Amino acid sequence: MILKKLVLDNFRQYLGRQEIVFASQKQKNVTIIHGENGFGKTCFLNALLWGFYGSDGLTKDLPKPEHIIPDTVREQSTDPSADISTIEISFKHGDREFTLARSISLAQERASKGQNTDLNLAIRHLDGQTTNCDGREAQKIIDSILPRDLRELVFFNGERIDHLAMEDSAEKVRDSVRGLLGLKLIDQSIADLMSNNVRGKLKEDLKKNTDAETSQLLEKQTTLETAITEKKGLLTACRSNQSALAEKMSAINAKLEANREARELQQRRATRESELTERQKALQDLEKRLGDLLAADGYTLFCSDLIQRGKSITHKLRAEGRIPARVMNDFIHDLLKAETCICGTCLPKDSEIWKMVEEQLTKAGDPEFNRAVGDLDKAIGVIEGSINRTRESITRLVGERTDLIERISHIREDLEEIKEALGSKDDEEVHKLEAQREKEELRRHDLLREEGSLAKEIETSEAELKSLSAEIQTKQQKGEEGKKAQRRLQRLEETVALLEEILQIESEDLRNELGKEVERIFRKISLHDYRLDLTDDFTLRLSKSVPGSSGLVQVDVATSTGQRQVMSLVFIASLVALAQRRNEIPTILKDLHGGDYPLVMDSPFGQLGDEFRAAIAKHVPALAPQAIVLVSTSQYKGDVEHELGESSRVGKRYILRYHAPSKRDDAKESISLGGKRNIIFKVDPTEHTQIMEID
Repeated sequence: MILKKLVLDNFRQYLGRQEIVFASQKQKNVTIIHGENGFGKTCFLNALLWGFYGSDGLTKDLPKPEHIIPDTVREQSTDPSADISTIEISFKHGDREFTLARSISLAQERASKGQNTDLNLAIRHLDGQTTNCDGREAQKIIDSILPRDLRELVFFNGERIDHLAMEDSAEKVRDSVRGLLGLKLIDQSIADLMSNNVRGKLKEDLKKNTDAETSQLLEKQTTLETAITEKKGLLTACRSNQSALAEKMSAINAKLEANREARELQQRRATRESELTERQKALQDLEKRLGDLLAADGYTLFCSDLIQRGKSITHKLRAEGRIPARVMNDFIHDLLKAETCICGTCLPKDSEIWKMVEEQLTKAGDPEFNRAVGDLDKAIGVIEGSINRTRESITRLVGERTDLIERISHIREDLEEIKEALGSKDDEEVHKLEAQREKEELRRHDLLREEGSLAKEIETSEAELKSLSAEIQTKQQKGEEGKKAQRRLQRLEETVALLEEILQIESEDLRNELGKEVERIFRKISLHDYRLDLTDDFTLRLSKSVPGSSGLVQVDVATSTGQRQVMSLVFIASLVALAQRRNEIPTILKDLHGGDYPLVMDSPFGQLGDEFRAAIAKHVPALAPQAIVLVSTSQYKGDVEHELGESSRVGKRYILRYHAPSKRDDAKESISLGGKRNIIFKVDPTEHTQIMEID
């Protein structure tokens, strides 16, 4: 998808018809839109989202999302049906060109609280023919081009994306990978096969042609499957709520960090929270290592007495000359059987001499016994050596665990002090944000408990379902129809299991490819000796090399808000890059074509430190086939202007000119760009924003 043009007609603060043409050439793929805080950058981003998805696409930080019609139009309206807001978006995807138009009248807005809209989509094909569709059909096509659960990866507020780098977002990251890279096809295939129309019908066929006992088992299976589906739905909602909560927390943290009174304490809290997450993860890893050690070698700690007894027995046998045996039983048996001594003397059977040789069998050894004694000696040595090693390892790990617990306790105490310090600030905004933050934090803990409880219930129910399904499969059907129904149901379940295995393999293959992209792009941007990895569980991990006892080792880094923003931006850019070359990646699925996707970034430099701003700005043109950057003057000046503003890849520039009855004391009337003065504020009785193209 490459964006060509956006037309706004009476959309919120954008009065009248205004349009913007985006830079879309390969060598000039960057559009910069300059706008001060409050001038309409977030509204502009939401204009695109509303056009593609309606009210479902609007961001959470947009005030009064139910009001699409401009306030001025609303207040002066005499015919609500005639007062209309429209967004028109022209874009290209593959070899087709699209123009969508979404509109809402004031009457619709009032009746549905902004939910009901009219949508039309015109599709121009390669042969020049045009197809028109509207309503649900049009929305379905749009969703197939860019699924709505991926919208925040393409259209995003740079100051709100740091949550993608948090551990809570691993599920969201995994879904994003599957969605943008075509794996949702497998998900959908599994869902279709498991639906009532397919699997449900096969089960009904089996119930009609089976005995009462199997029928009862099928009923029980259906009940259990329904319960699991409901619990999985609750789990998905729980995780979705956690993700939404992470975004809210990110927004609150950004506001606290922007507040002069709270900035220093909030930055310190962000660092300490990252350290806490790092230490808690280290504690989990350590406890797992300790558990594995106890499971594998813990028994050795209780073997000291046994070892001493074994050594005492073998010592006694050696003192008696019984081990190692000097003569083997097999050798004596051969002599007796041949009735000839080793010296050649005749040994008549049952003679005195024969009996004297036979008595040696009680003293001779068995080769298996000798080997067993050798193995015992070896085992005693191994266990004896393991006792000390295990004891030392446990002592060391317990010491590390105690140290980690103590560090975690100190961090928590420090966080409590920061919380109290922020709470005591004589600033109403800080008080309000802290109260909201504490409320969301408590909610987060509730959601984590709910997630753990649901996950355990699902695990237990799935184990029961597996056992039940196996029992149903073993039931011998008497009639031919019953046997046929059972075979068909079994084949379907085998197919689903195979598809799930393919999905797992494909996800892992693509995760590896995405990890390479993440590493490649981050290496270009990072100015530090850091490494960014996408872990097996789809978590972004920032680490650095430090000297260890056996050389350099990688340790996790406590990340700041700015670093998490960079990590998230790198992840999004990597995903877009991978989607572009999807058809080149050798995987099981064939004929999945790559796709171009733009990055529309509102304030991408907001939370970045100086060390990252220049690097991000320098590489913006290469992050995606098309980049649209909304930026304020304070974020643009300095390194960003030098690296991005002077780039030959910038094809279009615009400013957002704000009109209002009066100017804020801290607001600017003009800004200088490229040595030219540009008016960004005008006194006007009607408050609105105007899009102006500049050279």
